[in-house]
Amino acid sequence: MDYRLNLGAWRKVFAVPSVVAEDHLKLASGTQIKVLLYLLAHSDLGLRAENIAEAAGISPADVDDALLYWENAGIIAGSDGELYPSDKTAAVQAKSENTLNTPEARAKLNSETVYPPKEIAGAVNGSKAVKYLFDTYERLAGRPPKYSEQRTLMVLVEEIGLPCEVTMMLVEYCFKIDKATPAYMKTVAMDWCENGINDIPKAEERIRLLRSRFDAENRLRRRLGMTSAFSSKQKQFISEWADMGISDELIDEAYDLMLTNTGKMSFPYMDKILRKWHSEGITDPSQLEKQKKKESPVPKTTSYDLSEIEQQSLELYKDII
Repeated sequence: MDYRLNLGAWRKVFAVPSVVAEDHLKLASGTQIKVLLYLLAHSDLGLRAENIAEAAGISPADVDDALLYWENAGIIAGSDGELYPSDKTAAVQAKSENTLNTPEARAKLNSETVYPPKEIAGAVNGSKAVKYLFDTYERLAGRPPKYSEQRTLMVLVEEIGLPCEVTMMLVEYCFKIDKATPAYMKTVAMDWCENGINDIPKAEERIRLLRSRFDAENRLRRRLGMTSAFSSKQKQFISEWADMGISDELIDEAYDLMLTNTGKMSFPYMDKILRKWHSEGITDPSQLEKQKKKESPVPKTTSYDLSEIEQQSLELYKDII
C-alpha cells in the first residue's frame, strides 16, 4: 500500500525567529508583523515595496517603516534592497552589558553634554535606528522633539549606549504616564542603568514594575487627599509595598489603624503594620477579620448573675457610700 501525507495548509511552511514571538508581539504593530511574515513567506522572491503593500493591504511607506523597525530590532539587516538575518542583537546586548551599569555611564546622565544641531542631524541621517527613535518621539509628542529633548535622546543612545529599541520603550513609558520630560527620562534611564535593563524582555518587566509603583502612588495620593508630591522616603515605602504585591485594601486598613492608634500621618508606622501582615500571609481584609476572631478572648461563662451581685453590693454598702 502506498502512503501519502496530505499537509494541506501546512504544505508550505516557513521559519519565524523565536525572538519575534518572545519579544515583539507586544511592541510591533500589526502592520510590522504583516510585513515580516510576508517577507519570510516569500524569501526566495525579489519583492518591491509596492508588491508587499498590495498583499498586506497597506501603503508602500508603511512597508518602509516596518522594515526599519525590524532592522532596528536586529532581526534583519541589509542595504540597497538586499536583506538578510542580522546578528546585531547579540552584539548590542553584549556591548550594553559592559557599559550601562558603570560610574561613567551614570555620570554622563547627570552631565550637560552639548550636541551641536549639525551633530544631531548627522546622527539621525547616519543611523536608521537613531532616525527611527527620533521619529517615534515625534509621533508620540505630536511635534518634532525640542533641542533639550534631542540632546537627552543623544545622551541615552550615544553617551551611555542604551540600545535604540530599549530607549524607544523608555520614551513610550514616559509618555504613557504623562511625564515625558528630559529630566524624568534621565531619571528612568538612571534606574535602568543601575538595574542592567539592556534588552526588550528586561525593559518590559521593568516597565511593569515601574507602572505598578506609579499607579500605587496615584491611588494612595487620592486616598489621602494629597495634592503635593510624596517625599523620596515616602515614595520608597510605596514602591516597596507595590513590589511586595500589597493590595490597596490592605493599605487602607493600615492607614485607618495608623490614624486610630497615632492620630497622625506616619509612613513608618504603616510600613511596620503592612510588613507584619505580609509576613503572616495576609493579603486581603477578610483574612484580617478571621485573625481578629481567633485572637479575641472567649468570654467566660458563669453560674451567677453579675447584675444581681452588683445590686446586692449596693444594698450592703449603701450606708458607706
